[in-house]
Amino acid sequence: EIVDVDFDFFDFQPADFHSLKPMLAASFGDDSDMFNLSELADMILYQNAIGSTVKVDGESDPYAFMSVLGMKQHKDREAIRQVREYLLKKAGRQRDQLGKLLDASNVGLLFNERVVNMPPQIVVPMLRMLMEETQRAVDAHEPFDFEYFVLLCPMYREVAADDSDTEEPPGKPGQEGLDAHGRVEDEFIEEFAHLKFDFKFSKLKRVADARNTFADTGLLPSRRCLVIHRSQISPII
Repeated sequence: EIVDVDFDFFDFQPADFHSLKPMLAASFGDDSDMFNLSELADMILYQNAIGSTVKVDGESDPYAFMSVLGMKQHKDREAIRQVREYLLKKAGRQRDQLGKLLDASNVGLLFNERVVNMPPQIVVPMLRMLMEETQRAVDAHEPFDFEYFVLLCPMYREVAADDSDTEEPPGKPGQEGLDAHGRVEDEFIEEFAHLKFDFKFSKLKRVADARNTFADTGLLPSRRCLVIHRSQISPII
């Protein structure tokens, strides 16, 4: 049975706080308790003119959101320090390049989260609106002139059923036949990445599904970090 549902785009509201936190947790997967998610949510809500939510007609809880936080602007905030240290730890052989980029450039931490059954077609208009909003902010002399954007993408990696290693060999993204994107749009966005690296969670809470079946391989959740130059946002849109 097909059910038609009307949804629209909205600015962030204070009441969105409790819905944002679990979606922010999804950004960091099994390592989400390593970050101050409440502070991240508060920062996003405070700059409510930047980014948007998607809500279904007649309901108050967002089903998706997109926003960006300035890593240089908020470098003294606990949550941003946690994200920076975490990414540098996970970057492996890309650590020096990522560190120089974070030190020298105005980098935006981009969040793109939605519930599973929300169609990916919402991503392009949300990204377009976000770029328009940041440009208006720049015109008003606010610090949203980002040179790069950092995006964490959910991945699933095929592993042997007895693979219990939780540390990712650094700097080996996209091994053919091993990886699957958790969001369809990320596979397209990845083509425009300036820098990328894969990593496993530090606190892996799930086992590969093959360990509970008779299969020889299973899928382990992981993340791929994409760093995208602002010049590549227009081609993405």
